[in-house]
Amino acid sequence: MDKNRRSRVVSGITLIGIGLLLFWLTRVEDIADSVLFFVIGSLFLGAYLYSRNYGLLIPGCLLLGLGAGTLLENMEQLDEPWQIGLGAGFVAIFVVTLLYERRAHWWPLIPGGVLLLSAFEFGDELMRFLFSGGWPLVLVVIGVVILLGTFTKRGSRDGTA
Repeated sequence: MDKNRRSRVVSGITLIGIGLLLFWLTRVEDIADSVLFFVIGSLFLGAYLYSRNYGLLIPGCLLLGLGAGTLLENMEQLDEPWQIGLGAGFVAIFVVTLLYERRAHWWPLIPGGVLLLSAFEFGDELMRFLFSGGWPLVLVVIGVVILLGTFTKRGSRDGTA
């Protein structure tokens, strides 16, 4: 399939998905915002995985992060859940690029880190959150660090970055 036809197929499928989603969301009220962010973000992410167009990855990860942030609004321990979701979305851009393309763009770590750190009042709320049940997220961070180390070692051995 040539590039022009493939991009038209992806565009058509994306518009159909968005239209059906918006039609469905007019009938559901509870978690409509989160679902909207998740579905549209997933469509962008799927289009990125299909076409490897970096411009589709950025809105995909950010919308998925905002979807997670809107779900976190129910947690009373967090003051700014949207910041956590958006920050995680920026970090996800870095991780997906590293895992899928075997190269890394460092720029998403800067806004992601700032948003994640500013979502907590520099340690106080973070410690309360971790002790109140958020400690499994430490395991997630350790796992991400291990994966990043594994892929960067493999990339440097192959001569790619």
